[in-house]
Amino acid sequence: MSRLLMFLGIVALAVAIAAFLLSIWRGAWAIGQQATRSVLGSEVGEAMAPNGIQKIAYAALLVLLFGVSTGWLGGL
Repeated sequence: MSRLLMFLGIVALAVAIAAFLLSIWRGAWAIGQQATRSVLGSEVGEAMAPNGIQKIAYAALLVLLFGVSTGWLGGL
């Protein structure tokens, strides 16, 4: 009988952990959807306006590619 109760407790704990992780995932997904919303409009198929984070990421990518290809970062 105690094995059955322990098994049920483990299953209940697993379900609780899964529900907790699912709520975290849904919250992160909703925040991500809000963060990537288009500045120009909310219509499907419209181009997103580049924001500051995208511009910084593209500049960092160019610096990284230049540094690796010339050996500037490759030698570090």
